[in-house]
Amino acid sequence: MSADNKVAQLLADSKLAFLNQQNEQALKLATEARKIEPNNPETHKCVANAYMSMGQLEEAVKCYTIAAKYDPANGNRYFDLGYACAAMERLGDALKHLAKAEELGCIPENLIQLYNLLGIICVQVGKLDDALINLEKAQKLVGVDLDLLQRKVVIYGMKNDIRKGLEVANQIKLISPSDYRGYQFAFKLLLQGEYLDIAEKELEKAAKYVEPNMNYYVDCISLEVAKYKKDGDKKHYENSLALVAESLEKTKPTVKEVTEAYINASEIYVQMEKADDALNCLNAALNPIGSFNLGFEVLVEQYEPRELTDYDLEDMIAEDRERIAEKFGDYGFEEFVESHEVDEDGTHDFLTELPEEEKNEEKYVLEADAEFSPSVELTEQINRLFTAAYTIKKDYDKVIAYAKKMQASENIFNVHAGKYAEVNAHLLKGDADANARYEDLIKYYRNAMIKDPTDIMAATMRIQCFIDLGRYDEAENASMVLAEEARKPILDKIAKARQGGE
Repeated sequence: MSADNKVAQLLADSKLAFLNQQNEQALKLATEARKIEPNNPETHKCVANAYMSMGQLEEAVKCYTIAAKYDPANGNRYFDLGYACAAMERLGDALKHLAKAEELGCIPENLIQLYNLLGIICVQVGKLDDALINLEKAQKLVGVDLDLLQRKVVIYGMKNDIRKGLEVANQIKLISPSDYRGYQFAFKLLLQGEYLDIAEKELEKAAKYVEPNMNYYVDCISLEVAKYKKDGDKKHYENSLALVAESLEKTKPTVKEVTEAYINASEIYVQMEKADDALNCLNAALNPIGSFNLGFEVLVEQYEPRELTDYDLEDMIAEDRERIAEKFGDYGFEEFVESHEVDEDGTHDFLTELPEEEKNEEKYVLEADAEFSPSVELTEQINRLFTAAYTIKKDYDKVIAYAKKMQASENIFNVHAGKYAEVNAHLLKGDADANARYEDLIKYYRNAMIKDPTDIMAATMRIQCFIDLGRYDEAENASMVLAEEARKPILDKIAKARQGGE
């Protein structure tokens, strides 16, 4: 077999192994082909493909670079190189190589991916208008594509261009009216623009055309939270809890969704300062399968509907008459009644008796052996809520225990909050060393601010420490580093504390 034929056979076998996810075999065969023809760009590409699939990105970039060196007029080589650089988050290099690939030209499938990739990278580097241009180019090649439309609507949201974002959301709904995503994008944009009335109507539309799902209920709760921020009516908390309960009843949630629902309920109970209910929901979240299957109830307090007065009933009868008159007219309704008079026995003997429907619907339960491990974020949220709930109950030993768990987080904000919760609990317990602990905490926050001047949480927590200790002048001085919009509520808080408030 000639050298050319040998290389062709090795490359064909390598590509087949690559397609079958036999990456080590693909690498071995491609490497053998490269030894025979080291100047053949295709051998370097096949080696690079194998390295990419094995997660060895640096080696892949080296091989794609050599492939482009031996085939510099082929845009597909630069596309491969740009793709690999993007995977390594070398975004500047990725943009350069992908631009070169576009300039030289690529096969259609690569060109579509190229514009998609350029759109993603442009978003990451903050070039939102360029991202939209590239997504438009991709759309011209593939036509109507839901993924592209979703990316566009997200970018319009980032640009705070609510109107254009809604136009794209409407396109998504036209393509797939029974898919909740279009309604959800529209809702989030409307919420972002604080168009609460229109956002509520969007959810009502979704309820007509889409099967109930957890995302819908989460958005309904988000609307209640937004309403609470606007009017301060705590009735929105009750509404939110009812929505959590309804979501668990009307959907077939996954274990993850059940866990998140219990955590959301706990968040609401903490806001309502109902610590025991919050703790019950958190304990349910730690055992979601057993809790759900045994019928754990999120909504412990049933809100009774108001009793109707005689005036209410009269109003309802009047409204019914108006509706009937509108439908049949004054004479039409009389004719309708006469044509349906009962027989001598007082019945409509011509009506067919309907058999009762048999309801054999089984209760939905979670699989007992379903695999689910809460994410780090969910676990940390649970720890934070335990800390908050035990603070409300004034069980300070447990506050300290969970606050220490918060301090093990990789999220610096959880660490800051956990350290404060622990020291504050010692103060509220009346521990003799509480003041000394506060001094150490103040130093900790000060050092955090030196390390990262943008750490606003460290700055505000330091001020809170001064307030807790009654050192109001120091609190005021420390607040001077904050922006006006952040400083004003803190100064109000200091003034209230001086007067003996919280």
